[in-house]
Amino acid sequence: MNIMLILIAVMAAAAVVLVMLGSRGALREVEIDDRSYQDPLPAPLRMMWPLVTVATRFIAPRMKTAQFEQTHRRLQAAGQDYLLTSEEFYGLKAVSALLAFAFFSLCLLMLGKLSLGSGFMALAFGGLLGWLYPEIWLNDRRKLRQRSVVRDLPIFLDFITMAVEAGLNITGAIEQAVSKGPAGPLSQEFSRMLRDLRAGLPRAEALKRMAERMDIPQISNFTSSLIQADKVGANLSDTLRAQANQRREERFLRAEKLALEAPVKMMLPLVMFFFPLIFLFIGYFIYLKMIQEGIL
Repeated sequence: MNIMLILIAVMAAAAVVLVMLGSRGALREVEIDDRSYQDPLPAPLRMMWPLVTVATRFIAPRMKTAQFEQTHRRLQAAGQDYLLTSEEFYGLKAVSALLAFAFFSLCLLMLGKLSLGSGFMALAFGGLLGWLYPEIWLNDRRKLRQRSVVRDLPIFLDFITMAVEAGLNITGAIEQAVSKGPAGPLSQEFSRMLRDLRAGLPRAEALKRMAERMDIPQISNFTSSLIQADKVGANLSDTLRAQANQRREERFLRAEKLALEAPVKMMLPLVMFFFPLIFLFIGYFIYLKMIQEGIL
């Protein structure tokens, strides 16, 4: 019996080693993409990037072009289009699903509950959770980016307005706003727009591309006002001043709305967690008093 156990352990260890060596050889065969023009990968994503590359080469030919275009627009709106391509995003979803399934299976194995039924549940639940997690991450990044843009937009509009009133054209005013304004997603998008202008793109087209990339109503309103002012020959300083005042007023109204919503959002935690504790605390002392008085 001892010899059989030792033999099984040796065979299992050999199988693990062979799988590791085979995976290492397969990963070496994968072409390494040139990421010199892209943003650096975060540490967790850098560790699993070879698997993402393999999954991308397998999944990308089987996906539709419309799906890639839609995903690319979502990556642009979240500011992650220089981190991931749409093809790599689907590869990341596949690897995330596989890792989540492996994690749940390992937990079941350590608990001694791994069976055919539990393995199927781990595949269904873990695979679904892992597949959806990149979507959740992308939506969170988009919401954070939108909040940052809406917060910084009045500041940039003030800088642009002052520069235009000082005698600069709109391109020079945006350059001054980028150099003097706060760093963030809005500054990056204005910088990309300036690069499009230097590449020879018309200003109206560069503004439209920026609005399409960001997909934020405030930015779309701002770019449409600039394009319309250019077409009709209106005073840019008046247009920009009106935009700055409107964006600032919207920010104050949004803050007031959130402040009014706070008491309503606090009701559920109060009713579920805070009030029961208060009732238990008061009821305990009432119970002690009734015992002292001989009522109970």
